[in-house]
Amino acid sequence: IQSPSQVKISKVTAKKKAMVVKYKKASKAKKYEVQYSLKKNFKKSKVKTTKKAKITIKKLKSKKTYYFRVKAYKMNGKKKVLSKKWSAVKKVKVK
Repeated sequence: IQSPSQVKISKVTAKKKAMVVKYKKASKAKKYEVQYSLKKNFKKSKVKTTKKAKITIKKLKSKKTYYFRVKAYKMNGKKKVLSKKWSAVKKVKVK
């Protein structure tokens, strides 16, 4: 079973206490995990899952810098098959 290809983040747009993360769809992917954190090493990170090629993450802290990365996955029965690597990390400050 082939894992989905690596995801490439195309744009992260800062909003008021929110971010819009856009990325290119990966081949063989059904869903995407968007991980975000206030720390560069992604300690205490949060994950949002979506089927779309963009996601709006709300309730973020104003004037803080967040780090984002994305991984694609598909299901093989009940097992998740993830892309081998995370996307490159994007760093953006919330408005």
